[in-house]
Formats: sequence, structure tokens, C-alpha cells
Amino acid sequence: MRRFSTLALLLSCAGAIPTASAQDLAAAITSALANAPAIAEATAGEAAASARVDRAKAEGNPLLRVEGSYGAGRIDNGGYFGLTADNVTPTALMATAEMPLYAGGRTAAAIAQARGGAEAARYGAQQARLQTIVTAVATYTEVLTARKLEARFAQLVTALTESERQAGLRFKVGEIASSDVAQTRARKAAAQAGFAQAQGRRIAAEASFERLTGKPADTLAPLPALPAIPATLDEATDLARNANPALRQAQSGVDMAMAGTRAARAEGLPTVGAFAEAAHVRDQFFPGYRADSVSVGVRGRWTLFAGGRVAAQTRAADADLDASQARLRQARLTLDGMVIEAWQGLATARQMLEASRLQSEAAAEALRGKRLEAKVGAMPMLAVLDAEREAIEAEAALLQAEAMQTVAAWRLNALTGNID
Repeated sequence: MRRFSTLALLLSCAGAIPTASAQDLAAAITSALANAPAIAEATAGEAAASARVDRAKAEGNPLLRVEGSYGAGRIDNGGYFGLTADNVTPTALMATAEMPLYAGGRTAAAIAQARGGAEAARYGAQQARLQTIVTAVATYTEVLTARKLEARFAQLVTALTESERQAGLRFKVGEIASSDVAQTRARKAAAQAGFAQAQGRRIAAEASFERLTGKPADTLAPLPALPAIPATLDEATDLARNANPALRQAQSGVDMAMAGTRAARAEGLPTVGAFAEAAHVRDQFFPGYRADSVSVGVRGRWTLFAGGRVAAQTRAADADLDASQARLRQARLTLDGMVIEAWQGLATARQMLEASRLQSEAAAEALRGKRLEAKVGAMPMLAVLDAEREAIEAEAALLQAEAMQTVAAWRLNALTGNID
């Protein structure tokens, strides 16, 4: 029948989308990395940590310090040594050079702590980068999926609008009952609800894309092939334990805590340094006073009793070390669990994709059969509409499974540190 040919035409027509200037996934990831505040924050933290390493190393370098003062006043020594009161301009200038010779391990411990902090900041920046990449992939796939669903529901609404019009005409001439018209109207309303949901999903996805990349989600290229992933779960676990930034960051925390225990114990040891001083003094103690001096030597300091301060600091550092080691163990356990979940999530997505593909193919075949039967009058129009709805549901499941597989693969690679 002609009305079924029209219905099929409306449902099969899809708008042509130009792809010449389409933005691909790689470009979206690059934009997300450039736009993410978390990346900027992590980069700044990495730079600060590197500067703290330089600061710790500088503690072992020579120090040159110059101090001076100049004033105006009056000195009255009360006739002591026959000196009379007089106006003076007291002046003092001192230059000091110091070179640490032995710090009891303080400098080395401080450098080790700073290096641990720098490593932790570097791994933190890597982790932020990987998380941003996975978020970009998930957002990109969500935009593509939502747009396809919206377009498919829009086609269905258009077709059902035409079906409703034709049903009304047929009802007027007595070909069908009013219940058929009502059922057609109900299916159209259901399709409009699906379209509204798909449209809202698409708008939200595009807004998320723009927030993430700083660019509007214009024409997007189709998803590329899946990235290479580890062949087995054991391989994925080994890669994650060796390369996961979060785990390596936890290890850096242990290194910092160990350096902290050395620094705490070093507080109970002496310090020794060489020095050279030169001084120029005028009018300091009585009018006309003059003194110039130069001295070189060795200066040491050793706190023999600190009232328990060093012991308390050492206990606190040991406790911090225990806590950091516990965090490292927890990070390992958490990572193992996340790798297993990601691996199984990918396996599940693959199975869902295969099942959804079979479902979609079967639904499409059933739709074609019902259309042919309807053309010869062996199938009512409502049955064709039901087949259309089932075909769209199957297509939606297929799109969801494709997106789920893509995100799962990228997430697994992020956990294993296998993203360039």
C-alpha cells in the first residue's frame, strides 16, 4: 500500500552530515587537555615541587650576608674615662660568609623529601591527564550516541505523525475503528517522549563537551578503532602495578615519609660550618669610636637537651611512615580491584555489543518482513509501528554498547598507564 511506502521512506531517510571539517576524537582529547583546570593546577604543583627541590639543595651552598645600620644621636658617658657628651653618627657594617660542613643529615633528608614531593606531583599530573583523557572519550561518545538517538526518534515522530494523519483519514471513510486511531496517537506520544529524552540527553552531552574542551561540539567524526589493550588480565594487572600514576604517587609518599624520619632524627645531631666575617664600626660606644675586624673560623651547634622535642618529632615521623605504607598497600588493593572491574567491564561491553548487534539485525529483519506483509494487507499498520519501536530500541541498545566498549577500553588503558 502507498501509505506504508511513505512510512518506510520517512523512517529510512537520514540527513547527510558533512565530515570534511569534522572534529575527531584525538582533537577533542587535545582540546580537553589544554582546557582542563585540573591539568593546569597539576602542572603548577609540579613546578612548585621542582622549585622546592632546588630550595632544599641550596641549603648546602655557601651563604653571604651583609648587614648595616646608620643613625644619628648623642652619647653621654657621664665623664667616664674623661669622655664628654657629644653628638655621634653610629655606623655599623658587617659581612658574613658561611659554608655548611656537616648538618647531621638534615640537608640530605630535606632534599630527599623535596624529591619525593616532586615525584608525587609529577605522578599527580600524569593521573590528572589520564583522567581528563578518559572523561574526554566518554563525553565524545556520549555526544555521538545522543545525536544518533535523537535523529532516530525524530524520524520516528515524523513517520508516526504521517501515520496518525492517514489513520484519521481512514477513520473518516470507515476503513478502521477509532481504537486504531487512538493506538496510533498513543504510539506517536510515546515516540515524542523518547525524542524529548534523547534531545535533552544530546543538549546535556554537548554542554559537557564544551565545558571540557572549551569548544562547541560541532560536527564530530565517527569513533576510531578501539585502542590496543593488554592481552590478558594478568598482563593488565602487571602493567598497572608498574606504571599506574596513582600507585607510583603513593610510593613517592612512602619515600617522602622515610626521608621525614631521617630528618627528624637529624635534629638531635650537631651542625658544623665554616665562616668568615668582616666588620666596620664607627661611633658605637663613645664619640670617635672606630673598629675594623676580620675573622675566620668554624662554628658548631649541638642541642644536648631539647626537652623531648626531638623524640616526639621522631615518633610522629615514624607514625607518618606507617600511615604512608598503609596508604600504599591500600592503593595496590584498590588498583587491582579497579583493573579487574575495568577488564570485566570491557568483556561485558563486548558481549553486550554482540548481543545488541544480533538484536538490532533481528529487529530490522522483522521490520522488513512486517512492512512487506503490510503492503499486501496481511499485517495491520499498528504491528508495523510496533516493529519500528522495537527496531529503535534495538538500535539504541547497540549504540549504548558501542559507547560502553569504547570507554571501557580507554579506562583500562588509563589504569595500566598505556595511553601515549
